[in-house]
Amino acid sequence: MIKGMGVDICKISRMKLELAKKILSDNEMTVFDSLKLVKRKREFLAGRFAAKEAIYKAIHEVKKDVTMRQIIVLNDEWGKPLVLKPILNGYRILITISHDSEYAVAQALLEEE
Repeated sequence: MIKGMGVDICKISRMKLELAKKILSDNEMTVFDSLKLVKRKREFLAGRFAAKEAIYKAIHEVKKDVTMRQIIVLNDEWGKPLVLKPILNGYRILITISHDSEYAVAQALLEEE
C-alpha cells in the first residue's frame, strides 16, 4: 500500500557544483567526483537533489528528521536508482529520476511492505 508520494523538479543550469558537498553523501560524492564533464556533474547533482526532495516529501509523515546527506541514492548494475538510506522498518522507498536538456525530475513512493 502506498503511504506517501513526492515529486520534485530542478533546473540543471541552476546547480552550482559547490553545493555537492551539502547535498551528496560520501558514496554519492565518489560517483560525482568520477564524472569528467561539468555538464554531466550538474545533471547528476540536479537529479540527486530532485530525488532527495521527492524522498523527503514521500516520507515526511514517517520520518521528519532526515538531512540531504543522510539520504543515499545510488544506481544498481543496470543504472536503476535505488534508495539505500534512510532505512524505514516496514517500508520501502521507490525512486525514479529523469533528465532532460534543462531539467531533472524525480518521483518517490513510500510503500508499506
